[in-house]
Amino acid sequence: MHESHAQAAWVDPRTWRLSPIETYPAAVRFVQTIPGKLILFAAFAAFMKLHALEGWVAGRAMWLILTVVAATVSVAGPYRHYALLAGAGVLLVGSPTWFDFDAVETALRHEYLFGVIQIGTIRAATLVACVPLALALIALARNFRRHPLGRAPVLVQHVIYACLLGLASSGVLKEYVQVAAWSVLATFSAYFWYLAYALIDQRRKEPAPIVLHLATFNPFAWPTLVPMGKGAANWRSLEATTPEELAITQLKAIKLLVWALLLSGLLSVFRWSVYERLGVPELKIAFDRFLQGTYLPTPYSLVSVVASLPERLLVIAIMGHIIIAVARLAGFRLLRNTYRPLSARTIAEFWNRYVYYFKEILVHVYFYPTFLRCFKRHPRLRVAFATFMAAGVGNALFHFLMQTPTIAKYGLVEAVVRMQTYGFYCLLLSAGIIGSQLRTHRAAAGAGWLRHQFIPSLGVLAFFCFLSFFDGPQRHVGLARHFEFLARSLGF
Repeated sequence: MHESHAQAAWVDPRTWRLSPIETYPAAVRFVQTIPGKLILFAAFAAFMKLHALEGWVAGRAMWLILTVVAATVSVAGPYRHYALLAGAGVLLVGSPTWFDFDAVETALRHEYLFGVIQIGTIRAATLVACVPLALALIALARNFRRHPLGRAPVLVQHVIYACLLGLASSGVLKEYVQVAAWSVLATFSAYFWYLAYALIDQRRKEPAPIVLHLATFNPFAWPTLVPMGKGAANWRSLEATTPEELAITQLKAIKLLVWALLLSGLLSVFRWSVYERLGVPELKIAFDRFLQGTYLPTPYSLVSVVASLPERLLVIAIMGHIIIAVARLAGFRLLRNTYRPLSARTIAEFWNRYVYYFKEILVHVYFYPTFLRCFKRHPRLRVAFATFMAAGVGNALFHFLMQTPTIAKYGLVEAVVRMQTYGFYCLLLSAGIIGSQLRTHRAAAGAGWLRHQFIPSLGVLAFFCFLSFFDGPQRHVGLARHFEFLARSLGF
């Protein structure tokens, strides 16, 4: 009897796990000592260097800078948030182009204003100008919470962005004023979602001090517009408050960094096996050749579509693990951005596990406000509409904000047209999530791992394989060309 149970446990992949390093008391005690911390920081720096060699950490010495900043923040104790704020300022000065500043360069070329001095001066002035703007919006949201506009501060933020966008793209402004407008817009859009969390936090009974909100405005110059760790309230709630808790958190940082290295190796093997050994063309290359008329899609082209999803999963997981590992080294117990997405049994669960922090910003900014205000007497319609506003409308708006350089280059109308394929992606994603939310999932009595886990997960992966094609490297291309590529790949 016991032997049969042991065999069943071996067959179930959910039992294939090793004991985490942070569960060993000796390791936790050692990391709390000065030699232990030095060894831990050195190991973290070594693993970060390996990631830098693989191209996952940009900048010649960014791997070392991030390690030093995170280590400094971790030993700051009760002043950790102030050290975080100092680190945000240092990294912003040392790496001010973590966000896309192409819009300003486009405006410079358009206005015939060239030179490093001009763009450097404009960038510095814009960053300085945006700090008091953020402080003013946070202060207004805090002090006028009972005002109709104060009840929806993020909506006001959207209106401000729309006004800035209309002004910058109108063509009314000239020369340096036009360049300055695009500079403000580029910076504002880069920090848009960090500011949104700060404004949402002002609705709490006891919001965090304003200085703590600024400390969470991308303190480690992460190459993403998605706030990792959400707002200051969340950062404060996840702060390690005891030496033991800090040691466990930092051991988890090392473990996550090592796991990211293993995934990086797996990604290299995957790319070599599929793209080199089997000769499958990468989706971007195949689609580019198709657009140029030099490639005729065949059923073999579907392999390119299918292979793009696991490749993207690995890329997002690796980048997210590195970012969260840095935050954990600093002493903040942030959740992973990507956590076992292949174990998801529903579309909604997969999206939550795939890009957790991106999903969270859409939930807090779009889902909750819609859910609290609309269709209160119709529960199912209420959930469906709130989900559509988040995964559909909010998702599209998020990525539209990322198109600031495109708007500066092609104009507002053309930028909207180039969003049509991603808009279709948002509609499909919303429909899939809504369907999985409204459908009841009950495991059959006595269902084994194959029926309970494998088959549902396989269906979810099939859905996202098809869906991710419309969120591919050529999503700015028209929707008709995407359908033509798929039709030809299917033999039509």
